[in-house]
Amino acid sequence: MRKTIRKYQDREVPESLLQRLLDEAARTQTMGNLQLYSVVVTRDAEQKARLAPAHYNQEMVTTAPVVLTVVADFRRTSDWCLQRKAAPGYGNFLSFLNAATDALLYTQTLSLLLEREGLGMCFLGTTVYNPQTIIDVLSLPQLTMPVATLTVGWPDEDPKETDRLPLGAFVHRERYEPYTEERINTFYREKEALEENKEFCRINEKETLAQVFTDCRYTKDVNELLSHGFIEVLGRQGFSLCEPGLEMTQKRPEALECDVVRFQNKKDRWVAFVGLWEGRPYEIFTGLMDEDEGIMLPKSISKGSIIRQTNRDGSHRYDFQFENKRGYKITIEGLSGKFDPEYWNYAKLISGVLRYGMPLETVIKLITSLTLDNDNINSWTDGVARALKRYLPNQDVDQDTN
Repeated sequence: MRKTIRKYQDREVPESLLQRLLDEAARTQTMGNLQLYSVVVTRDAEQKARLAPAHYNQEMVTTAPVVLTVVADFRRTSDWCLQRKAAPGYGNFLSFLNAATDALLYTQTLSLLLEREGLGMCFLGTTVYNPQTIIDVLSLPQLTMPVATLTVGWPDEDPKETDRLPLGAFVHRERYEPYTEERINTFYREKEALEENKEFCRINEKETLAQVFTDCRYTKDVNELLSHGFIEVLGRQGFSLCEPGLEMTQKRPEALECDVVRFQNKKDRWVAFVGLWEGRPYEIFTGLMDEDEGIMLPKSISKGSIIRQTNRDGSHRYDFQFENKRGYKITIEGLSGKFDPEYWNYAKLISGVLRYGMPLETVIKLITSLTLDNDNINSWTDGVARALKRYLPNQDVDQDTN
């Protein structure tokens, strides 16, 4: 029986073994025999550290000898077509679904092969929560999208098997059979009776196990926020969800007008850079007002520009530029480098929703309804919501929101 392994021995996975298994996994099913996937192998410690924030800094990302990122990839196939006098038409949602299916089939086959050799692995569902970070770190081009991540190594733990529903809960004969109250009771009775699941209810102060999932672990608001972020990134990667000839979002200009909004996060003073498009918030970046580690900015500065720069490796960074009292332009480079990685990831998700065009009232409602595990982040989201509320109609503009 398979088990998820999160702790690994301090022992390398031989490259020859990994290459053999990666090759054997390619015998899995694939649409049109096109193999619409790529795998990025990460062994370098610094590179794993860069990937970690995308996976909410789960320890196994940096402690596993190998991290494998599996990518839905129509880039290679499209380049092949272009170089063979063929006209590819794969910048659409169906093509993404086909590539994602190929990639996940490959991931499952590879997982079985890894475990057959005695290796342990953990599948990280967080890959689709923060795809832009992964895209930037791995320099993924258009028509590619990360869909799965495996941490791999020799097991240093032997966890017990986790519970599973009985076969009758998910196997249907001839047609889909409705889940009556009686059937639900039958299928979920054993799961709900487990002591660890009763403990989940107790520590989360919930009456039922189902409430732990709907109210705490996978809430509607967080799912909607992550969904909009994923869709926005998917469009930027070239997989349009719209009809041919229509753009999902407008192309961001190189420089956006920006307001500077200061707010209090518990005892810390923060600053928010709100990029505006036609007077509406389009993106938001936040950082500590800290002369040593954070952002040092004159109190008088309330406006400027956010400039999107393209690095030599194809990744992007965002700089803030303002004009001082003498008329000189001052640039603060690399706003992302000024932020705590966790805050930076949440800010990117919020920016993704803003860029996708969700009504501002709904964005604020989503942000204020988030209930996260970290009290500091909860108070930070309150500050971000206050910073955005100033753009609602009939709102008084207050430079300092604390």
